[in-house]
Amino acid sequence: MGMDGHEWPYLVKNNMFGWNKALTAQAGMVFSDEPGIYIRGEFGVRLEDDLYMTPDGAKLFTPQSGAGETLLNW
Repeated sequence: MGMDGHEWPYLVKNNMFGWNKALTAQAGMVFSDEPGIYIRGEFGVRLEDDLYMTPDGAKLFTPQSGAGETLLNW
């Protein structure tokens, strides 16, 4: 994915740090999305979804497991 953990650019709305113009996702680019839930003093969990851009949009490298839905009884 990258040479170092959590490296620039981050995919955050209006994130322009160090760039002359906004980064546009293009076919062949690879990203990770790491949503998390953290409850101070209780627990935290973060998932990592790795995806790549195609001419038709983003595609996950691996299918979603559904484990979260099972764990939460969704």
